[in-house]
Amino acid sequence: MPFLIVLALLALPFAEIAVFIAVGRQLGVWATLGLTILISLIGLSLVASQGLTNLRRLQITLHAGEPPVAELVHGALLFIAGFCLFVPGFITDAAGALLLLPPVRAWLGRAFLGVLLQKARRGQARVVIIEGEARETPSAEPPPRVIEPGEKR
Repeated sequence: MPFLIVLALLALPFAEIAVFIAVGRQLGVWATLGLTILISLIGLSLVASQGLTNLRRLQITLHAGEPPVAELVHGALLFIAGFCLFVPGFITDAAGALLLLPPVRAWLGRAFLGVLLQKARRGQARVVIIEGEARETPSAEPPPRVIEPGEKR
């Protein structure tokens, strides 16, 4: 499996060049370059807005005292989407655009977590559990004062 991933990563630049040439023949050089830049800008703005929404969900989940598994998976996939949209190329842009769709991210997240759970059940994944105890000790210093927005120092 790792060999296939390496092979795909080595083949990707050649595939991107072939698609660039095909699109360039249809649209022309400047239109192809402009389209690539436009797709990247629109995609990255969508990644930013969805990332902020995901961050809000993460905060809500944490405040509720629940583990933020789904939010962390969505955040990681949004990072990958942003990377794909930042790299010039139509194939990577298509992959990044697919990752912008929440149902696609949810499906990939479930598939990834399912693979991890299977490996953990078979003993192939190493899980480390650290047990400990936490105590809060009083500090000799007063806590730092938080300055609210608009408040003078």
